[in-house]
Amino acid sequence: MSALPYPEPALTDGRIGIRRWSEGDVDCVREASSDPRIVDGTTVPTAFTHDDGLAFIRRQWSRAESGTGVAQAIVDATTDVAVGLVAVTLRPQPGVAGLGYWVVPSARGRGAAAAAVRLVTPWALNSLGLQRLEAWVVPQNIASQRVLRGAGYLEEGRLRSFLTSGGKVSDALVFSVISSREAQ
Repeated sequence: MSALPYPEPALTDGRIGIRRWSEGDVDCVREASSDPRIVDGTTVPTAFTHDDGLAFIRRQWSRAESGTGVAQAIVDATTDVAVGLVAVTLRPQPGVAGLGYWVVPSARGRGAAAAAVRLVTPWALNSLGLQRLEAWVVPQNIASQRVLRGAGYLEEGRLRSFLTSGGKVSDALVFSVISSREAQ
C-alpha cells in the first residue's frame, strides 16, 4: 500500500482543528490513558509512561505511512492543544473506511468530537476516494450516536455480539455516510 495524505491545509472550523499528531501532544495521550472508556476500545496505553505516549503517537503516524489509515489529533484551534483523536482506517473492502474518535474527559461536552467528525468526513470521502465511511458504536454510547447523527451519518443496523471492550462482548450499532458520487 502507498502512503496516505494528511489534509493540506489542516482542517479547522475556527474553534476545533484536526492535524497530524506531534510529540508535543503527549499530555493528551496521558489524559486519555486515565480514562477506562478510551483505553478499553483503543490502543491508548493503559499504564501511561512518557515513552508509551510517544510510541502511541508514532503508531498514529505509521498508519498514514503504511497506507492503512489516517489518524489525527483533534485540537483546540485557538491554542493548538490536542484534546482527542479522529481516525479513518481503511477496511478490506475497496472504497470503505471506518471512523473512530475520542475526546479526553477535560474537553468533553463542548462539541469537539462533533466538529471533528463534521470536518474529517468530507475530506476522507473526497481525498481518500471513499465510497463509504462507517462507524461502529456500542448501543450504550448515546453521545457518540448523537455525534454521528449530527454529522449526517445514518444508523443502518445492529451487529450482535460484535465488539469486545473491557473484556465484555457487546453489540455494535452501524452508522454510515456514503459519497455523494455513490448516492446518485
